[in-house]
Amino acid sequence: MIKRLEWNKKTAALVLGVVFTFSIVTVFLSGRGITIAENTTLDPVEWTFQRPSESVIILDKLDAAYTGDGLSANMYILMIRYLNTSFIGGKDHFIISMAINATISNSNGFIESVHVVAYKDKESTVDWQETDLYLENLSLAARADGYRMDTQAYIKLAGVNHTSNVHATTITFWYLLTPNTQSHQLEVAYEITYYNGTAYNRVVQPFQLNIVGRGET
Repeated sequence: MIKRLEWNKKTAALVLGVVFTFSIVTVFLSGRGITIAENTTLDPVEWTFQRPSESVIILDKLDAAYTGDGLSANMYILMIRYLNTSFIGGKDHFIISMAINATISNSNGFIESVHVVAYKDKESTVDWQETDLYLENLSLAARADGYRMDTQAYIKLAGVNHTSNVHATTITFWYLLTPNTQSHQLEVAYEITYYNGTAYNRVVQPFQLNIVGRGET
């Protein structure tokens, strides 16, 4: 693949490795410290798309599922549409739907939180559409859009009343602030923190979106 994309993949992999490669860590959720006994990082789901010269409907769905330790989770990213608006002074962008369903079956178990974190380059922005955020048994704890010089954007959701099942769906706009010939990459990680009846554990599912500049291979 093109040199720029290869460099971005290595950099993103290093970032994910630094963030997720640990066995025990203390995090702070809802204002209290929680010790994570075990972290499980799953294999990334990858998607590659070449920037077209016009707006197109995509409808490519990236699915991932996890079952273990009493937790069942289904996550997806739906690449809905690519809009080419640079010819009228706008910025080319993707409309993306992200969703997760998670259930814990263990006695006394519950979903503590769900975080969706986007790691991006500095030549793109991520805009969560809060008006299109649909939640079941979750509440919005924090949100950060990813502006031009940022490298991260996120939505942090907290479980309500120690619930055993949750659902969340959101719409995201990913703006590419470069000419159509330039490449980009977006790493999206679903982070599920749950209590299995005896300890807090976390499962991380990464997705990697590779956008190849028009005319590049």
